[in-house]
Amino acid sequence: MRGGLTRRFRFGRHEIKLATGAILEKMRLFTFTLVILAAIVRGACVSDPGGTTECRAFATSLSVKDRMSQAEKVFNLNEQITFELLIANGLNTPATLTAGSSCTAVVFEVVDSAQRRQWGSADNIACIQMLQPRTFEPLETVRESDTWDQRNTDGAFVPAGTYAVTASVGQYASGNGSLLDCRAELSQTATFRIQ
Repeated sequence: MRGGLTRRFRFGRHEIKLATGAILEKMRLFTFTLVILAAIVRGACVSDPGGTTECRAFATSLSVKDRMSQAEKVFNLNEQITFELLIANGLNTPATLTAGSSCTAVVFEVVDSAQRRQWGSADNIACIQMLQPRTFEPLETVRESDTWDQRNTDGAFVPAGTYAVTASVGQYASGNGSLLDCRAELSQTATFRIQ
Protein backbone atom coordinates (compact mmCIF):
# COMPACT_ATOMS: atom_id res chain seq x y z
CA MET A 1 0.00 0.00 0.00
CA ARG A 2 1.16 3.51 -0.69
CA GLY A 3 1.25 6.64 1.48
CA GLY A 4 2.95 5.33 4.59
CA LEU A 5 3.66 2.27 6.57
CA THR A 6 1.46 -0.76 6.36
CA ARG A 7 0.45 -3.06 9.15
CA ARG A 8 -0.65 -6.63 8.86
CA PHE A 9 -3.32 -8.09 11.09
CA ARG A 10 -4.00 -11.80 11.19
CA PHE A 11 -7.39 -13.23 12.18
CA GLY A 12 -7.19 -17.00 11.84
CA ARG A 13 -6.66 -17.70 8.13
CA HIS A 14 -7.39 -14.09 7.15
CA GLU A 15 -4.83 -11.34 6.85
CA ILE A 16 -5.62 -7.62 6.56
CA LYS A 17 -3.15 -4.97 5.41
CA LEU A 18 -3.84 -1.42 6.56
CA ALA A 19 -1.97 1.78 5.82
CA THR A 20 -0.92 3.39 9.11
CA GLY A 21 -1.38 6.90 7.70
CA ALA A 22 -4.97 6.12 6.68
CA ILE A 23 -5.71 4.71 10.14
CA LEU A 24 -4.35 7.82 11.84
CA GLU A 25 -6.37 10.08 9.52
CA LYS A 26 -9.55 8.13 10.26
CA MET A 27 -8.84 8.31 14.01
CA ARG A 28 -8.36 12.09 13.79
CA LEU A 29 -11.63 12.44 11.86
CA PHE A 30 -13.43 10.22 14.38
CA THR A 31 -12.04 12.23 17.33
CA PHE A 32 -13.04 15.50 15.68
CA THR A 33 -16.55 14.14 15.06
CA LEU A 34 -16.86 13.09 18.71
CA VAL A 35 -15.76 16.54 19.90
CA ILE A 36 -18.33 18.24 17.64
CA LEU A 37 -21.10 15.87 18.77
CA ALA A 38 -20.20 16.47 22.42
CA ALA A 39 -20.41 20.23 21.84
CA ILE A 40 -23.83 19.87 20.18
CA VAL A 41 -25.17 17.68 22.99
CA ARG A 42 -23.75 20.04 25.62
CA GLY A 43 -25.35 23.00 23.83
CA ALA A 44 -28.73 21.24 23.98
CA CYS A 45 -28.37 20.55 27.70
CA VAL A 46 -26.75 23.65 29.15
CA SER A 47 -27.66 27.30 29.28
CA ASP A 48 -24.17 28.67 29.82
CA PRO A 49 -20.57 27.52 29.38
CA GLY A 50 -20.34 26.88 33.13
CA GLY A 51 -22.61 23.86 32.78
CA THR A 52 -25.93 25.02 34.25
CA THR A 53 -28.61 22.62 33.09
CA GLU A 54 -31.98 23.75 31.82
CA CYS A 55 -35.50 22.36 31.78
CA ARG A 56 -34.52 20.18 28.81
CA ALA A 57 -32.52 18.04 31.23
CA PHE A 58 -35.86 16.56 32.25
CA ALA A 59 -38.55 14.66 30.35
CA THR A 60 -42.05 13.83 31.56
CA SER A 61 -44.70 11.31 30.57
CA LEU A 62 -48.31 11.24 31.83
CA SER A 63 -50.59 8.21 31.89
CA VAL A 64 -54.15 7.67 33.11
CA LYS A 65 -54.74 4.23 34.65
CA ASP A 66 -57.63 2.13 35.90
CA ARG A 67 -57.82 0.27 39.21
CA MET A 68 -55.80 -2.58 37.67
CA SER A 69 -52.95 -0.16 36.81
CA GLN A 70 -53.67 -0.46 33.09
CA ALA A 71 -53.40 2.65 30.92
CA GLU A 72 -56.93 3.54 29.75
CA LYS A 73 -58.88 6.31 28.03
CA VAL A 74 -62.41 5.24 29.04
CA PHE A 75 -63.64 4.68 32.61
CA ASN A 76 -66.88 3.64 34.31
CA LEU A 77 -68.78 6.08 36.50
CA ASN A 78 -67.45 6.17 40.09
CA GLU A 79 -64.37 4.09 39.17
CA GLN A 80 -61.13 5.24 40.76
CA ILE A 81 -58.70 6.76 38.28
CA THR A 82 -54.95 6.97 38.87
CA PHE A 83 -52.83 9.67 37.28
CA GLU A 84 -49.14 8.88 36.95
CA LEU A 85 -46.37 11.21 35.84
CA LEU A 86 -42.87 9.90 35.14
CA ILE A 87 -40.12 12.49 35.52
CA ALA A 88 -36.72 11.56 34.09
CA ASN A 89 -33.36 13.25 34.39
CA GLY A 90 -31.81 12.74 30.97
CA LEU A 91 -28.36 13.90 32.01
CA ASN A 92 -25.35 11.95 33.18
CA THR A 93 -25.10 14.37 36.12
CA PRO A 94 -27.45 15.12 39.03
CA ALA A 95 -30.15 17.73 38.34
CA THR A 96 -32.64 19.39 40.68
CA LEU A 97 -36.33 20.25 40.28
CA THR A 98 -37.79 22.55 42.91
CA ALA A 99 -41.49 22.48 43.81
CA GLY A 100 -43.04 25.86 44.60
CA SER A 101 -44.90 24.64 47.70
CA SER A 102 -44.66 22.01 50.39
CA CYS A 103 -47.71 20.11 49.08
CA THR A 104 -46.37 17.80 46.42
CA ALA A 105 -43.74 17.74 43.70
CA VAL A 106 -46.50 17.26 41.10
CA VAL A 107 -50.04 18.65 41.16
CA PHE A 108 -52.74 16.88 39.13
CA GLU A 109 -55.84 18.89 38.14
CA VAL A 110 -58.95 17.65 36.33
CA VAL A 111 -61.18 19.87 34.17
CA ASP A 112 -64.36 18.98 32.29
CA SER A 113 -65.01 19.61 28.58
CA ALA A 114 -66.10 23.19 29.39
CA GLN A 115 -62.70 23.76 31.10
CA ARG A 116 -64.31 23.97 34.57
CA ARG A 117 -61.97 22.74 37.27
CA GLN A 118 -63.39 19.62 38.95
CA TRP A 119 -60.59 18.35 41.19
CA GLY A 120 -56.97 18.92 42.18
CA SER A 121 -54.59 16.65 44.05
CA ALA A 122 -53.60 19.55 46.34
CA ASP A 123 -57.23 20.37 47.28
CA ASN A 124 -57.85 20.53 51.02
CA ILE A 125 -54.16 20.22 51.85
CA ALA A 126 -52.61 22.92 53.99
CA CYS A 127 -49.52 23.94 52.03
CA ILE A 128 -46.73 26.30 52.92
CA GLN A 129 -45.37 28.42 50.10
CA MET A 130 -41.76 27.35 50.32
CA LEU A 131 -39.34 25.83 47.88
CA GLN A 132 -38.92 22.06 48.03
CA PRO A 133 -35.91 20.92 45.98
CA ARG A 134 -35.51 17.34 44.80
CA THR A 135 -32.25 16.20 43.26
CA PHE A 136 -32.47 13.50 40.61
CA GLU A 137 -29.51 11.19 40.21
CA PRO A 138 -28.01 10.82 36.72
CA LEU A 139 -30.56 9.17 34.38
CA GLU A 140 -32.99 8.62 37.29
CA THR A 141 -36.72 8.35 36.65
CA VAL A 142 -39.22 9.16 39.42
CA ARG A 143 -42.89 8.18 39.45
CA GLU A 144 -45.41 10.62 40.98
CA SER A 145 -49.05 9.56 41.16
CA ASP A 146 -52.39 10.30 42.75
CA THR A 147 -55.82 8.67 42.62
CA TRP A 148 -59.11 10.45 41.92
CA ASP A 149 -62.43 9.00 43.08
CA GLN A 150 -64.37 11.03 40.46
CA ARG A 151 -65.67 13.51 43.03
CA ASN A 152 -65.52 17.23 42.35
CA THR A 153 -64.28 19.85 44.81
CA ASP A 154 -67.75 19.89 46.47
CA GLY A 155 -67.60 16.12 47.11
CA ALA A 156 -70.25 15.16 44.52
CA PHE A 157 -69.59 12.57 41.82
CA VAL A 158 -68.93 14.11 38.41
CA PRO A 159 -71.27 13.19 35.53
CA ALA A 160 -70.30 11.12 32.51
CA GLY A 161 -68.35 13.10 29.94
CA THR A 162 -64.93 14.01 28.60
CA TYR A 163 -62.29 15.22 31.02
CA ALA A 164 -58.66 16.32 30.89
CA VAL A 165 -56.00 15.94 33.55
CA THR A 166 -52.96 18.19 33.71
CA ALA A 167 -49.88 17.25 35.69
CA SER A 168 -47.86 20.32 36.68
CA VAL A 169 -44.24 20.02 37.74
CA GLY A 170 -42.30 22.50 39.86
CA GLN A 171 -39.45 24.73 38.80
CA TYR A 172 -35.86 23.85 38.06
CA ALA A 173 -33.17 25.40 40.26
CA SER A 174 -30.19 26.33 38.13
CA GLY A 175 -26.63 26.09 39.35
CA ASN A 176 -26.29 29.80 40.08
CA GLY A 177 -29.17 29.75 42.57
CA SER A 178 -31.82 31.37 40.37
CA LEU A 179 -35.01 29.55 39.42
CA LEU A 180 -35.94 28.77 35.85
CA ASP A 181 -39.66 28.10 35.41
CA CYS A 182 -40.10 24.68 33.78
CA ARG A 183 -43.84 24.24 34.34
CA ALA A 184 -44.79 24.92 30.71
CA GLU A 185 -42.14 22.58 29.30
CA LEU A 186 -42.62 19.71 31.75
CA SER A 187 -46.37 19.80 32.38
CA GLN A 188 -48.42 17.16 30.56
CA THR A 189 -52.12 16.85 29.72
CA ALA A 190 -54.17 13.75 28.90
CA THR A 191 -57.82 13.43 27.90
CA PHE A 192 -60.12 10.61 29.05
CA ARG A 193 -63.82 9.75 29.10
CA ILE A 194 -66.15 8.67 31.89
CA GLN A 195 -69.27 6.75 30.78
